[in-house]
Amino acid sequence: MMTIVATLLSGLLWLGGSGLHPVAALTWLAPIPLILASLRVRQKTACCATILAWSIGQLGMVGYYLGTLRLPVPVVAGVLVLGLGLAVGTVLLARALLLRGRTVRAVLTVPALWVLGEYAASHLFPDGAWWSLAYTQADVRPVIQLTALTGVWGVTYLLLAVPIALAALLGSARPTLTGRLDRPGPALACLLALLLGAGGWSAWSLSRSPDPAEPLTVGLVALRQPEDGLPIDEAPGRDLLARYRARVAGLTARGARIVVLPEKVFAVTDTTLPLLVDALRQIGAQVVVGAVLRRAGTASNVALVLGPDGSVTTYQKQHLVPGLEEWLTPGDDEVVVDGRFGVAICKDLDYPGLVRRYRVEGASVLLVPALDFTSDGWLHSRIALVRGVENGLTVVRAAVSGRLTVSDAGGRLLGEATAGDAEVLVTAAPTTGWGTVYSRTGDWFPFLSLGLLVVCVAGARRRTVTFLRRPRADVGPSPRPGARGRRGDSTPSASSGSPRPDRPRRPAPRPGAPACPPRSTGPGTPGTAPPRAGTR
Repeated sequence: MMTIVATLLSGLLWLGGSGLHPVAALTWLAPIPLILASLRVRQKTACCATILAWSIGQLGMVGYYLGTLRLPVPVVAGVLVLGLGLAVGTVLLARALLLRGRTVRAVLTVPALWVLGEYAASHLFPDGAWWSLAYTQADVRPVIQLTALTGVWGVTYLLLAVPIALAALLGSARPTLTGRLDRPGPALACLLALLLGAGGWSAWSLSRSPDPAEPLTVGLVALRQPEDGLPIDEAPGRDLLARYRARVAGLTARGARIVVLPEKVFAVTDTTLPLLVDALRQIGAQVVVGAVLRRAGTASNVALVLGPDGSVTTYQKQHLVPGLEEWLTPGDDEVVVDGRFGVAICKDLDYPGLVRRYRVEGASVLLVPALDFTSDGWLHSRIALVRGVENGLTVVRAAVSGRLTVSDAGGRLLGEATAGDAEVLVTAAPTTGWGTVYSRTGDWFPFLSLGLLVVCVAGARRRTVTFLRRPRADVGPSPRPGARGRRGDSTPSASSGSPRPDRPRRPAPRPGAPACPPRSTGPGTPGTAPPRAGTR
């Protein structure tokens, strides 16, 4: 009964602590009931309970994968199986180590399994680093500071290490399959080490602030439109352009020097592009607008940076949404304007490597037109925020069906609004970020995690080989209960398990005599021995 309750509780905690709108605190608690229950049941039962709990936690995502993103069924199945495998592997490995009294090894090495799974998914699946537990903590600034050191992988590690340590601490006072767990000391020591390590880094990171010498006033605006990419030379497109021009002019009058519009607002060609440029260059601000550019028989998803002098800089989206943007041609180059303004589009920010390249090229502000699908607006806006913390960048992002956000290099939300005839004006957006360990070194933490797992497996294998090769004492049969030697006999009895003393040898037979004389079976019978005296 307790196993069923723990399974349902972990499943509900995962349901509320992950997905499109997670509650950050629940993510830390979700594994604890399941790990505690696994210590008192057989391995097969623990495996089945974990599968059920994780399946409950993913109920809210299946419809999003299939209906909103329209991912192919094999891809969806792969994502779900990956999650199941990581959850089962984490619980069973933690269970095995805790039952053997290996608390420190369980806390420090088991989370590495999940980190490696997320890292592999970021390279095997077509959505980059979108699938990560770390984004559940995007609104918890002290936690998310860790990404500047390790990327999202370090936050994922912490989200598993802390629950395992807490489970070990709570389980030390309760009976398990093998008696009781290790003393609470190792679990407390691990928790203290994690707190001091992550907390110290976060405290130092939060103490920093961007250089206020060159603040920038930026505006964002997103208006409702019937469909994506309205042709600018048709009536609906001209009407939408007039509405956007009025809103951009209002933001510019309030001091905005850069205004960012959403992704795929208009559809333009080389012939109709001057209509867009002429309409917006008279405003006096630099405008970043998303559009579908049709040229020479191909179509591209682009961000057009329109200068007040009539200049046009074009960035072509590099990472297209599988299944929805296959008709578009991806780009392969980064664009940095005025030496510090990098340009990206929506899904590009799901790929940490692209944003790191921008930082290496000198960008300190990222201008991002985006689309989103309404339900995932919070998640995608927080992924953008995390990319900014990882690399010390200010991120200005406008989504037509999501959130309009401005965040600084420390993860502070300087402005936010929900799309739908919405606008945001931030008067002091930093333009000077800072370099981070992660922006310089990249994905080093997954390789550290791989090393931790190798050490764990090698240690377990070494102990097994040592046990099998250990010499055993040469002992005889076990004595019968209560069996003892003769009193006063200095020689141990046979029942004591020691070798018997040597018996006197039988004398050798005389020459010509049989080695063993025939034994008689009755009187008068040749070859038989006569009966003893006194026998009947």
